[in-house]
Amino acid sequence: MTAFASADDVATAMKRTFTVEEKEWIDTLLEQSADAMRGMMNGQWVFPKRQSTFTAYPIAGRVNLPQGYVKSVDAVTRAGASISWSRFEDQVLVKSDSPCEVTFTYGLATCPPVLVGLNVVMVSSAITLVENDLGLSVGGLSSVALDDFRIAFADGGDKTGHLVLPHIQQQMLQQRFGQTGFVLEFR
Repeated sequence: MTAFASADDVATAMKRTFTVEEKEWIDTLLEQSADAMRGMMNGQWVFPKRQSTFTAYPIAGRVNLPQGYVKSVDAVTRAGASISWSRFEDQVLVKSDSPCEVTFTYGLATCPPVLVGLNVVMVSSAITLVENDLGLSVGGLSSVALDDFRIAFADGGDKTGHLVLPHIQQQMLQQRFGQTGFVLEFR
């Protein structure tokens, strides 16, 4: 599962119980919205942890790791044999420019609550729109009333409609999770 939240998180937030079929649909929506959120985070994989191996081509003995939130560099090899290396921030430093294989683990062990919350908000708002036969885009919607059910539309310009995430939340995701920290490691 690549989503930040679960169907149970959505059910709790919406104070509802979902059927098995609805949970499958919700899981799909959660994964899609989490992928969109990762795109807003400069493609950084924040959660869950993953391990990856890639062939690196050092420049001046430096290999840029392609992902942030690096937990560890697990191995650096050349032709199957371990070589000495050190790590500074998001780079692995080696002693030559010959290609090498780098195996590293990245991502957080637990998901930050803000990502769970945003994932739930995106999906619950989509569910509400679909269940009320409003589709996923409701450009110009100005109000929805419950008693004597009524929907009102108005021309509000280009800022109307259902936004996936408000611009300020997109900026927050990029600033908070789209960058890496400083780490030193030597082997």
